[in-house]
Amino acid sequence: MTRKKQTDRVTITDVARVAGVSKTTVSRYLGGQYHVLSESTQARIKEAIEQLNYRPNQMARGLKRDRSYLIGMVMADISNPYSTAVLRGAEDVCKQKGYSILVCNTDNDPAKEREYILMLQSHRIDGLLINTTGKNNDFLRELANDCTPVVLIDRKVPVLGFDTVGLDNEQATSEAIHFLLNRGYKRIAYVSEPIAGVSSRRERAAVFTALADQYGYSADDLYEVNLQSPERLSEVLDHFLQRTQGEKPVIFAANGVVLLKLIRALQSKGISVPEDVAVISFDDTEWAALIGSGITAIAQPTYQIGMTAMERIFQRMEGDGSPAQNIAFAGKLIIRGSTPPVV
Repeated sequence: MTRKKQTDRVTITDVARVAGVSKTTVSRYLGGQYHVLSESTQARIKEAIEQLNYRPNQMARGLKRDRSYLIGMVMADISNPYSTAVLRGAEDVCKQKGYSILVCNTDNDPAKEREYILMLQSHRIDGLLINTTGKNNDFLRELANDCTPVVLIDRKVPVLGFDTVGLDNEQATSEAIHFLLNRGYKRIAYVSEPIAGVSSRRERAAVFTALADQYGYSADDLYEVNLQSPERLSEVLDHFLQRTQGEKPVIFAANGVVLLKLIRALQSKGISVPEDVAVISFDDTEWAALIGSGITAIAQPTYQIGMTAMERIFQRMEGDGSPAQNIAFAGKLIIRGSTPPVV
């Protein structure tokens, strides 16, 4: 079968003719209505699209159905491996549904977040996934009032009444702390980025503090650090390690970005892991297994979080009016050499 020249305009009529189906059937395929099409019909349409190098006119398609076929995704820190893994899951759902994603990175800056929300509004997005700073609730309410579904990723804002998809922070933090206690660690430091206003950080810190009261390690060893200030992290390490007085210390990093800064700071001080200090972290980054004998980590099902969040967007778009859901996935503890038993 001859592929049309790239300069020729391939239409939905061409695809229907080559696939041997109606234009309506092709439209249903392009709209992601696979449940009404047989597998053989889907295969024929897919083959025709590839042979003809057909590219749908998204603008015309959107005008016809009063949709933009765009989903906005606003992430607090796209450099965080968590964000890119969540994006992959969300993107795969969008691709299956015939939608595109507009991705924005706020650097945890409320002003940038506000600008991006307004920009996405101007593009008439059909839905929004957001890892929010929690400082632009009025803009998010305005989107919802315009019947644009909004789903929160990782960070809860209960007053908004939106679906939230993320980690079961209580389960994951508790499992990690109990693991450390069972291995004989009595001096545990928890190092986090600033906690105020970020629900996931607040929930993890609350578990650390609650279990400290229960099991006798010091809740004073909860440290907040601004990662833009390496001096602060250095001071935290000095303060904590001076307090251990011969006991084997362990440092619990609140996420993969904190872990990276922590490892660099330890190396600059000539402190070895796990010989001098044990280390455990949220987020099982690709490089965690490569540091020394490997870093023990809590793996988040990030791809599944992204998929589920995007699926909730489409369910809301399709008329799901049920109460807001908080969908929390369990973390998985990956044990490596950075947390050996205390002897």
